[in-house]
Amino acid sequence: MRPIVVAGVSLLTIFLAGPSAASGFLAARFGGEHGHPTTANPTAIYYNPAGLSLTGGTRIYLDGTFALRHASYDRPASAISHLGSSPEGQTPEEAIGANAGRGELTNLVSSPFAAVVSDLGVKNLGVGAAFYVPFGGTAVWGRNKDFEGNELGKKYPGAEDGVQRWFTEDGEITSLYFTLAGSYTFEGPRLSFGAGLNLINNVLHTVRARNVDGSDDLVTADGALKEGRSLIEASGWDFGASAGVIWQPIDDLWLGFSYQSRPGFGDSNLDGTLDVSLGGQESQQEIRLVQGLPDVYRLGARWRPDPEWELRLFGEYVRWSTLQKQCFLSREPKDARCDLNDDGSAKPGSASNIVQNIPRQWKDAFGVRAGASYWISAPFEVYLGAGYDSNAIPSKTLDPSLYDMNKATASIGSRFEIGHSLAFAATFTQVFYAQREISVEESQPFEAPSKQPNAAGTYKQSISVLNVNGEYTF
Repeated sequence: MRPIVVAGVSLLTIFLAGPSAASGFLAARFGGEHGHPTTANPTAIYYNPAGLSLTGGTRIYLDGTFALRHASYDRPASAISHLGSSPEGQTPEEAIGANAGRGELTNLVSSPFAAVVSDLGVKNLGVGAAFYVPFGGTAVWGRNKDFEGNELGKKYPGAEDGVQRWFTEDGEITSLYFTLAGSYTFEGPRLSFGAGLNLINNVLHTVRARNVDGSDDLVTADGALKEGRSLIEASGWDFGASAGVIWQPIDDLWLGFSYQSRPGFGDSNLDGTLDVSLGGQESQQEIRLVQGLPDVYRLGARWRPDPEWELRLFGEYVRWSTLQKQCFLSREPKDARCDLNDDGSAKPGSASNIVQNIPRQWKDAFGVRAGASYWISAPFEVYLGAGYDSNAIPSKTLDPSLYDMNKATASIGSRFEIGHSLAFAATFTQVFYAQREISVEESQPFEAPSKQPNAAGTYKQSISVLNVNGEYTF
């Protein structure tokens, strides 16, 4: 059932996207336990640019985050649009397993961070450039073996792609950042100020099952195949900015605050194509995606009570309430708007321009973390960390394409310096997600063009994260 175009989709960008380990699909884990708003290492380019001037010299920093994600979605039969026959269509009794049961994925993904920072020979100055992926998530779901390579699968082609296929079969949403940032420290008040400018490439790729009426019907009332497929590929460029301050009120105590703006300073627009295969017919349409990514506030403290110990406490507030919808519009006219009523239906004048809308209606989320380091010897540091992140996705819009739950994290790691020029660090983090149960009554209560199949069911997830990095100073 997949369109021919799906076979040619490049998977390169999958390896540039980490899974969500904070709220929503905020995936910033670079730096391990040393990635925070009072850090002095090069990840300050993202977490707080004021930290770039806390350490002198020229530094080259390479960082990789590798994550193993396992997720499952159990969909009840009561979520099926039309079980048995109906005038609109049906899921026959023999094919209940095509639309109800368990979908699973086990994915290994990675995310890079690379930076160069220098004082340019000027005391108390720090400037740097970096590439990284703070927002991102990918998912490639497993197959439904009950419909793979057998007569039932031939009768209902497409069912082998899993019960979650009405929301995603494989998908990616990422924001790739290219950042220039600078900082200066004023010695008298011991204040550091920093700012950065981001060039951002937003990317979306998703393959999903689709019916014109927003149902999950396998066949029409007269028995003809109804299930189709859609492939959306879109991308766009935005600017963003960051700013921060770090204050050292007493020796060995640092207080920091930073702000990261929304990509595009508002809603982002991504241009792309929608390829659809329905009823044996294939079509392609140029579309524009409108979505709103969040801005992020960070606050933290770092304290060295003695040379052998460091204690850290920091948190973030992420304005996910900016992501109310992912609306796909016709590319023309250029001034087309996605004006919707509360029930997801289009307001007068917008209906002809809206190809499809995916309701999100996310809410703001926060996270808090604490950590401690101990230096066994001058070059050898070990550390622990723990944290909590809240959920950004309400029950009525949660679906398998984008997961979130309340979650806790536990981290352990170490850092080792070789001389005064080379250092290596590794951090292992386990993310523990709370299970979510979504009822049929509360899931996806929307009208066309926002109508989707019911996403009720049980959602589970776990992620194991390994961060490794190296830093060379000269």
